[in-house]
Amino acid sequence: MKEIRQRFNAARKLYGHTDEISTASGIRIRGRYLLCESGTVTPSHDPLNGFCKSVGFPADRNGQTVNDRDYERDTDAQKITREIADNYDSRALQTPVVVSQDGIVLSGNGRTMAGILAAKRNTDAEYIAYVRRFAAKYGFKDADIDTFKHPRIVFVTDNEYDYTAETFAMFNAQEIKSQSKTEQAVKLGKLVDDETFNRLIRNINTFDTIGDFYNDVYATREAVNDLTKAGIISRMQYPEMFDGDTISQSAREILENVLIGKAFASNPDAVRQITAFKGIRKNIVTALAEISSNIALGDYSLESETAQAIALCYQARANGCFRQGDTVSGFARQVTMFGDSTTIADFTNVTVMLLADMMNHSQVTRLKKVFILYNQQAGDAANGQTDMFSTGSVRTKDEILTEIYGLFNYASQKELNAQISDATTARKCDAYSSMQVSEGNKSEVIRQTVNGCKVGDYVSLQLPCGEEITCKLEFISDGIAGIRLKGLVRVKVSDELVVPTTETTLSLPSWVSDTPKSRILDALLSYRKAA
Repeated sequence: MKEIRQRFNAARKLYGHTDEISTASGIRIRGRYLLCESGTVTPSHDPLNGFCKSVGFPADRNGQTVNDRDYERDTDAQKITREIADNYDSRALQTPVVVSQDGIVLSGNGRTMAGILAAKRNTDAEYIAYVRRFAAKYGFKDADIDTFKHPRIVFVTDNEYDYTAETFAMFNAQEIKSQSKTEQAVKLGKLVDDETFNRLIRNINTFDTIGDFYNDVYATREAVNDLTKAGIISRMQYPEMFDGDTISQSAREILENVLIGKAFASNPDAVRQITAFKGIRKNIVTALAEISSNIALGDYSLESETAQAIALCYQARANGCFRQGDTVSGFARQVTMFGDSTTIADFTNVTVMLLADMMNHSQVTRLKKVFILYNQQAGDAANGQTDMFSTGSVRTKDEILTEIYGLFNYASQKELNAQISDATTARKCDAYSSMQVSEGNKSEVIRQTVNGCKVGDYVSLQLPCGEEITCKLEFISDGIAGIRLKGLVRVKVSDELVVPTTETTLSLPSWVSDTPKSRILDALLSYRKAA
């Protein structure tokens, strides 16, 4: 940003009238009109260099431009910018271009870039004639205009703003409806804050499927309210978010675009590749909650592998030789166009190959199932928990994935379904527990006790054989207690069976380590209170 500020400060500039203008979002801004040469202020992208990001323009933590519209990859926006440049006239000044005190364009990036192209093509004669004729309106003289070859009038703010995606969205709120769904996803991924995103994921994770979530009136209304509070949905848009009590298709698209954009915020190309083919998008959307949760697993995250798998899927489908349902991992072995031995993708990376095939699978739930199984086991490993049914050591990422590959390749459908059911139950318990202990509900949880036990306590539970085990109480709801045993076991039981204990660590009878998990679950679930 230093070079942008230096160029702006060194350029010849004339200041005119002070004024107050309003943004599309209703924010009032005070400042002064500025007369300068085209190219003095810096837009987010350089139209003379293939719309690449302008050198020094502020970037977010993922290295992406903070401008909520990415002209580098948004070909529709590039086309519109070129069309404006071909007929650059007074319309470029009807709503002033707004710039910061550093010379960074906050609003009107498209018009600024069009003005730069128009200056190069000498297609700005009508604009120049207009500013010469109405120079006094902005605080300048006719003669002032003639001292510049390609004069431009912009509005410099008196206020200082943080260079964030939220700031740019405030200045450009009207642009969202002019963007394609793909670019909306990229934009919304930059705008939604971590807290809102995590709340949305917790909400969705309390349901078996995203379809079940959409069918829940209360949960969907809460999600729409979260998006409204975060400024993603405006007050004027809010009535369009529901058809009666049911969440509308428009609201679903916005929610899914938020989740896709945020989940792949560090790789906007992945967002564009996801939306290029309906089948891939559908599989990704079905697994969105799981993919989004996975990214929070730190070293156990599959974020990089998922992005690589998306790229492989996209290239295979764009190649024209693969259709929905085909195994695309074989495409990775093909040699690139550069004539050397470089292949399309690293076909030795089994994780990428598996994810790519699941993304293009004809069964939309396959990718979701992989992430459900992986997230449950990786989450425990990321927290340093050992596997009580094996060596007692914390498993590595590769060990977990190897087990999942084995399940899909060799386990019976019944065994696979049982594993997925257990993992789904665990995920729902975790999500529900997280929602209960969120900032807004802490006081409620503290008051919510059963038999003298409260959420977070170690409690005692009696098994059918008469032995007692120590477990952790994760939530209490409608007569059901969510408990967690050592290792990977989470279940729901009647809250009547939960009693206080003096133990402060999880303990299990010696015979448990030699007993199949399914039998332990059956034993505990036999106590579950009927809904």
